[in-house]
Amino acid sequence: MTKTANPAKESLRKEQREQRRAAREHGKDDMLEKALKDTFPASDPVAVETPTKPGSHD
Repeated sequence: MTKTANPAKESLRKEQREQRRAAREHGKDDMLEKALKDTFPASDPVAVETPTKPGSHD
């Protein structure tokens, strides 16, 4: 992978890699549990996010 001059892009890519790795290792149930814990107050909808790239098959 080539390095870009923009540190924000690199940080985003790193975070996305870590999220994909965590999803593979722990599954979506753990992601849901984390989202439930991060959602406050209880009247807010659950905030599970799935990062995708435009045009991807997933």
